Amino acid sequence: MNAKEVETMEKTVIAIMFVVIITKVLGFSRDIFLSFFYGADGLTDAYLISTDIPTVFFAFIGMGIAASYIPVYTKIREERGDVAAERFTANVTNAVLLLSTVLVILLLVFPVPIVKLFAYGFEGETLRIAVLFTRIISLTLYFTALIFIFTSYLEVKDRFLPTVLSGLPLNVLLITTIVVSSKMDIMMLAIGTVIAVIVQFLYMVPAIRKSGYRHQLVLNLKDRDLKQMMMLAIPVIIGVSADQINILVDRTIASQLAEGGISALTYAHRIVFFVQAIFVLAVVKVMFPKISKLAVRKNMEELKAVVGKIITTVSLIVIPAAVGMMIFARQITELLFGRGAFEERAIAMTTGLLFFYALGLLGFGLREVLSKVFYSLEDSRTPMINAFGAMFLNVALNLVLSRVIGLNGLALATSIAAIVSTVLLYASLVRKIGSLDSRRLMVDLAKGIIAAIVMGIAARTAFTVSLLAVGDIPALFIGVLTGVIVYAAMLWLLQLSDIAYYKARLMALARR
Repeated sequence: MNAKEVETMEKTVIAIMFVVIITKVLGFSRDIFLSFFYGADGLTDAYLISTDIPTVFFAFIGMGIAASYIPVYTKIREERGDVAAERFTANVTNAVLLLSTVLVILLLVFPVPIVKLFAYGFEGETLRIAVLFTRIISLTLYFTALIFIFTSYLEVKDRFLPTVLSGLPLNVLLITTIVVSSKMDIMMLAIGTVIAVIVQFLYMVPAIRKSGYRHQLVLNLKDRDLKQMMMLAIPVIIGVSADQINILVDRTIASQLAEGGISALTYAHRIVFFVQAIFVLAVVKVMFPKISKLAVRKNMEELKAVVGKIITTVSLIVIPAAVGMMIFARQITELLFGRGAFEERAIAMTTGLLFFYALGLLGFGLREVLSKVFYSLEDSRTPMINAFGAMFLNVALNLVLSRVIGLNGLALATSIAAIVSTVLLYASLVRKIGSLDSRRLMVDLAKGIIAAIVMGIAARTAFTVSLLAVGDIPALFIGVLTGVIVYAAMLWLLQLSDIAYYKARLMALARR
């Protein structure tokens, strides 16, 4: 990429990070409001499961679309022009809406066995509420489908901000729903969720129209391009099913280990993936269309150079974030959720889960990056095989570790499986496209880990010392600020291989 493209990419990534931070803060506020008004009990478990079921149902197809649509659309556009690419998008949209209808009918007709599948331990009133909520929230499937399709469409058109900004009205409405339902009727939780998802899609519509899309009533299930996309999507769908089985197993075991276990698992999971959403997903969102173009043009040398930079950059950001979450797990949990109906037992459960999820944060982040590289190369089979390997390892570790350390064992199992699968996926990528200068990457990774350990010691010490003079929140801020300064200084002292590059980019950003 030339200097202008790099500058544009950096501006876009920073803008996305800024918006994602706002969106995720609102998302956390939503969880904070939920924990404040409802705590972590059977009702919150039922609500969270009912909102996750439609998402999980469509995640199989949605993730397949997200992985396969951009490479296929890019290829059609390069070879046959915009008209053919727009017709392809309309055909995909109509086909997916037809499939969504089938899924909605399944959720309406068979809610009890489906809820039991996701939370086997549900009984009595918890089961009744979960079934009722699931039937209502199933209607969000149509709009979730449209969001998946047109998020990819807007990204391939280099319109990234509308997709992340759509999370703002979603979270504002969900927060409003939680507050109103606590004063009126719990049914408002389900109804408000449906309205929020509809508004999220409607927010994207002006950007979709400005990008030139006009819907066409075309449905050709035998279309060559649709078949090609499905051939790429099917392995992704199967791979995503493995990830969802992991979630299913985690929550089923959690529902049996402790009341409120599913809620604690969800809260901890969201804290960890807050960091991934800010730093990893923002980079991947911008880079995926660009990597796809390089792959279509067979420019493998530049592709490898870009991927190497992404891996190093993501690692150097995620490693200190993981260490920070581990050493301040309790303080973070108390800051975000420690009020209202969220009592000491819920804080303790969430703290332990957060610590063990943080162990796998680098694995979660790099696996997302590496999977996207494979998708851009029109290889969705390798990530699928990797996902199933991770699933079997995760399930096996779940069964063992949950007996040894209880609820925390579920998070530890997920982290170990993510790290192992990421190492194997990286090895597969090297075999496929050639060396990514692994020795340099490993040296930089080791330096990042050393710097993060020193950072963690300094941050914890600063927090402990300042706690004597100020309150918890100011002490946490002082600890984090100390950690950032120490980490930056350690990276400078250890002299990363690309330290000159990162210094130049930071200086350029500061000047702008």
